[in-house]
This record gives sequence, structure tokens and C-alpha cells, in this order.
Amino acid sequence: MKTPKKTPAASASTSVKAKKNVNRSPIKTKAPAAASGGFIESLETAVTDIVISVFFQHDHTKGAFIKPHIDAWRSSSNGEDNVSKWYIDGIMPRRDGESNEPMKSIPGMPYHWFSIVTLRGSPQETPTEIGKQLAASFSAFSAPEFESKTFQFMGDSSSTPPLSLNNYLLDRDCIMYLKKIYFGVSKEEIMQDDETLAEFFGSPKEGKRVLSGVSDAEWERKMWYD
Repeated sequence: MKTPKKTPAASASTSVKAKKNVNRSPIKTKAPAAASGGFIESLETAVTDIVISVFFQHDHTKGAFIKPHIDAWRSSSNGEDNVSKWYIDGIMPRRDGESNEPMKSIPGMPYHWFSIVTLRGSPQETPTEIGKQLAASFSAFSAPEFESKTFQFMGDSSSTPPLSLNNYLLDRDCIMYLKKIYFGVSKEEIMQDDETLAEFFGSPKEGKRVLSGVSDAEWERKMWYD
């Protein structure tokens, strides 16, 4: 994790590094089950704390059916135990290119294709470790009304260098994680931090454009969206 710079208040033209406040997921090493109900890939983002994972069918063009898993995760208790069990910090719609609209799990159908967001247990934890743990936790899930499925981790699909978070998540969800990772940091401080804006939104200019649409009252009222 980068150590924030401690500098005096700066003008709008000066870049100042904001301080992170991350509750990390713990590192797990449990091996996944063999392939069956779908596949998973995990990848780095420019936000070093965040790894994105995607479940898909064999041809990569459709999302795997994981609604029962998502419903079970959302209905289970919040907190560290839940993160440890599922290895999920959040489930967000995948971004469909530059449209800032959710990607569809099946073309022509109204169902969203979701990204799994995990906060690294440590800066050294790899997308491969995270993806294998997700495959194991999803494969272990069963319910009376749902026949258990197994999932295979296919690999680390990170770009080089890693892409900004808004390549994978909607702007509103990027804001949510910005507020979560930099909990307690004011919007004004974030808008002076060109490096962080680029990590989340691709460039300082785009980051400032997005954040300018968030009122101070909204920024202070909620740390992240429900």
C-alpha cells in the first residue's frame, strides 16, 4: 500500500495524496473444486487494493448463472465473517464499455452481468489466489432449492499495466469504492490527488468531472451505497 504524502493544504492545481483506510479481506489458500457450472477469471485494477472477478460460460460471451449465490451472499450477515466465507466485498454490475451502463449477462435480455469485487488481504495477494478462493466458495454453496455447481478458475486476465477501475465498474460504484478505501477523506482532498483520480477514473480530468456531480452533502451523508 502506498504511504500517503503529508503535505499542507494545496491549491486546486496541486496534486496531494489522500490517505487510505482499507478493511482487507484475509488471505485464503483453499483449492477450488473441478470445473462444472461455469468459469471465473480475476484481474488487477489500477486501484491496487481491488481485484475484479467475472463468472462466465465457456464461450466468454454470457455470464454464468450465479443468482442463487448472489442472493445468498446478499441475505447473509454482513461483516468480516461474511467476507471470509465468500471472499466478496461487493457485487456490482459490469460496465458495458464507455457507456456507463450495465453489461447484460445474456445479449438481448434484461439480466445484468455482475463483477465480484474483492479487497486484497494484503498487497502481495494475487488475482490467482483470489480467483481460486472464489471458485472454491461458489462451488461449496448449496441450498435445498438449488443443485450444487462447481466452478473452475481459468486464470489471471490482468492487463499490463492494469486499467482504471471505471473500465470494469459504473461511475457510481467507482465513487462508492473511492469513498470506502479513502474513508474519512474529504472530496476536496481527493480532487487534488491526480494519481488516485487516474486509478479510479482513467485520468484526473475525468475523475474531477465525475466527482463534480457529487454534492458535498451526498459525499458526507453516505460512505458507500447500500
